[in-house]
Amino acid sequence: MAKTTIKHFWRFLVMLGLFALGASSCVKDELPNSECDIEKIIIHYPTPDSLFYRLSDSIIIVPPANNEIKIEVRPDADFSLMRIEYILTDGATFNNISEYKSDEIKIRTTSEDGKWNRIYTISFSVPDESFTIEKRIFEFNFEDHRLDDGGKYSIWLNNDDVDYWASGNPGFKLSKSTAKPDEYPTIVDENGYDGDAVALVTRSTGLFGEMVGMPIAAGNLFVGSFDVSQALKDAMAATLFGKPFMYRPMRIKFMAKYKPGDKYKRKSTEVSGMVDYPDMYAVLYKNTDADGNSVTLRGDDGKTNPNIVARAFLSETEAKKISADKWTEINIPFEYLEEIDETRLENRGYSFAMVFTSSFAGGEFSGAVGSTFTIDEVRLICNEDE
Repeated sequence: MAKTTIKHFWRFLVMLGLFALGASSCVKDELPNSECDIEKIIIHYPTPDSLFYRLSDSIIIVPPANNEIKIEVRPDADFSLMRIEYILTDGATFNNISEYKSDEIKIRTTSEDGKWNRIYTISFSVPDESFTIEKRIFEFNFEDHRLDDGGKYSIWLNNDDVDYWASGNPGFKLSKSTAKPDEYPTIVDENGYDGDAVALVTRSTGLFGEMVGMPIAAGNLFVGSFDVSQALKDAMAATLFGKPFMYRPMRIKFMAKYKPGDKYKRKSTEVSGMVDYPDMYAVLYKNTDADGNSVTLRGDDGKTNPNIVARAFLSETEAKKISADKWTEINIPFEYLEEIDETRLENRGYSFAMVFTSSFAGGEFSGAVGSTFTIDEVRLICNEDE
């Protein structure tokens, strides 16, 4: 985060602190917490390497919008040997609805004030082991979507997997909690190339965003997760890119439209003559370091992390050719930076990330409010002959 952003953020925290001091004489005791989220799951097992492909998979960060948590394990897992530890929001409690001795567990969480409940479903599955398949095309049509549990913003599923696609919508909710679903940065467009599409729109974050040095929110959609607890402290740390992948990506195809907003701003300063354009990239990367520690790409190193082994970038030239009025087909081949390690591939040691955003410098809180990048019919092709 830039120094100016940090300065504004800490100034905002100081303001909040002064307000709290002023109010302390009127409130004797802190009110009970009304949240009842699972923030993290830690799985304990006698021999973790026989349960997980990577030891780091034993710790799962749970996005706040998710009630369904899917965990991939090796075949022949003995669920009776498993012990699950839940890290909850302050004061929240939980009770089991079902036992651990199956591949699906249900628990109910209750807020500290006793007024709110959530039911979580935690399921365990063995991933597709056919990583040697010669032809594989992954299709993303964006027809499967719903509102989050609060009914505030849209989330997208992939084959019933609510954890696959993520966006910055939960972070936008912090700045504009009264926004309607179609006023968020990442929304459903019912006039897609075929059925529904995803529209990524650069939005103003209002007075709150200005105060913390984050005046805009670029619409985005990515494979990974969004950690809303980091959204104000370190925006780049909030976007976590990638899911374990067992294939060799060769190219990305998708249909797109783009209309830039009227006034481009670098932070809060208008830049005369600057025209916004979209960004898209996909990478395959090693998801552990030399010591076996987990590696997850973030918003600040999604294109530059040294663990990246293959990449496909939408160039600025191609981005500026995308029409606002008709669908443009995009076709981007992957460039491989090093050879694939077959053993690592088999053991899910690579992760795949794909990122779309409505403003190319949105991660720096720069762009034109109203810039709209609409995407549909995304194809990830893992076959040299396609």
